[in-house]
Amino acid sequence: MLLKLYRQPRVDLGGRWYIIGVLNAREVREGPGAGEEGAQVAASGGLGADLPSVLQLRVRVLEMSSVFAELSDGVLRALARRMQTIHLAPSDTLRVGGKGGDVVIFLASGAAEQSITDAAGKLLLSTRPAPGDLLILPAPRTGDRYVTSIKGIADSILLTLDRDGLLDGLGQDVDKVAIALDKLWEQQVAAAAATQAQAESRSSAPIVAFFSAKGGSGVSTLAVNTAAALANRYPHQVLLMDLSAPFGHAALFADLVATGSIAGASKSGDFEKNLRGAIVYHKTGLGVLPGTLRPEQVDLMTAELTTRALDVAASWHRLVLADLGTSLGESALVVIERAERLIVVIPPEIAAMTDARRSLAVFRDIMNVPDNRLELVLNQRVPGAPLDRGAVESILGHKMSLTVNFDDTRPEDATLAGSLVLQRDPSSQVSRGANELARLIAGKLKLDG
Repeated sequence: MLLKLYRQPRVDLGGRWYIIGVLNAREVREGPGAGEEGAQVAASGGLGADLPSVLQLRVRVLEMSSVFAELSDGVLRALARRMQTIHLAPSDTLRVGGKGGDVVIFLASGAAEQSITDAAGKLLLSTRPAPGDLLILPAPRTGDRYVTSIKGIADSILLTLDRDGLLDGLGQDVDKVAIALDKLWEQQVAAAAATQAQAESRSSAPIVAFFSAKGGSGVSTLAVNTAAALANRYPHQVLLMDLSAPFGHAALFADLVATGSIAGASKSGDFEKNLRGAIVYHKTGLGVLPGTLRPEQVDLMTAELTTRALDVAASWHRLVLADLGTSLGESALVVIERAERLIVVIPPEIAAMTDARRSLAVFRDIMNVPDNRLELVLNQRVPGAPLDRGAVESILGHKMSLTVNFDDTRPEDATLAGSLVLQRDPSSQVSRGANELARLIAGKLKLDG
């Protein structure tokens, strides 16, 4: 178990060694905080930090993390009281060795760069976290194979939780948080492998968009599983951008912990580096990049920002897929204009036909999307649908590229089990449809040269 079996790690800060578990306010270096909030954090100590403003700031930092966001207010406040602080000056580098999985570190304020190296000192991954970000440390089972370094770029405040603080504050929630932290580290290792693979084959990737005019059509399920099927063929070279607004579920369906987004990457610092840090990787080799993490970020997803994200992401990957959901906002329209293939998922339902006809009219007549770039997929979401394939083709005036037959509750069962349906049940109808669609995309785009 991540939080129960390992000793507290030592950290090297500016040439001095500390055990994080015994850091207290007297050991925080004197120096300027990064703004008023940073000064508040630095002024607070450890377990006895009960000033409302300090606690509220720390609780807010915890709430911003996908690992801790769903915990109750009481648990968050208990963790906040147990946080310790480190002031990281621009000349300081904090290093955490391979047994650092039972420690949590947040960048509360300022600017820092996190890098992960292997035992030989080879750089595997470098990211520049934003204030409030959780810095992922090596999981205990990886032993001494990895070292995480956090280098101060500007005066920064770090908030840390040691093993005892986590155990005492979390109580019955300890297992849930332990699993999430373990997943985050696995995603970091996968990201490092992807970085190496992408560096070896930089090119401008084609873009494939998934869209449906009707909610509940299964477009996200098909997009995620098709992307995973393509990632099996091209590991670490396939990216799925989740642009379904206001709520995207690609990371949820892939059992990943989303840590960043396109909207978040645009706020400060190096956009390309921030964007790379926002991608989370599935064990199939599939990368998932959320457009937003919260509904209030939707307004940030402008045409300009989406174009920047597409330009950067396409230069790293062999193929970029985008789940647009039912959105026809400016972000989605930019993707559709650039997409070499537009996958339109249509359920054979009477209510869906009007919306599908209208959206196809927009693509053809207003956006000038040629028919040879459209791929229509009939997704049988319910048994005994009132319209068959022939009737749908007649109504829409367009042939279906393929049909995905009714799959009962298998997609939902896979999500509840923390797995893609493609992995859990390779012979299911959705898995077959995803594999067939992956072959169609690879063939039409000539991905194999």
